[in-house]
Amino acid sequence: MMTSKQKRAKTAQLLREFGPQCFWCGCDLPPGTQTLDHLKPKSRGGSNSLENLRLACFSCNNFRGDSLFPPRKPFKR
Repeated sequence: MMTSKQKRAKTAQLLREFGPQCFWCGCDLPPGTQTLDHLKPKSRGGSNSLENLRLACFSCNNFRGDSLFPPRKPFKR
């Protein structure tokens, strides 16, 4: 489990690397609205490493759940 300090640090790193957009739908993520999404979900053996994390909007992250695949719901940009 990540501490809040670790989450903030990883979020900041992902913002620097990828910018403030949802990895899945590309929508802009205002400060404080980003969620950390695991490419390989923790429930399926994924880690909290930066290589396995991306920023996502709540809708994409929530809809995706523990799937290994991108969200199938059509999102508007």
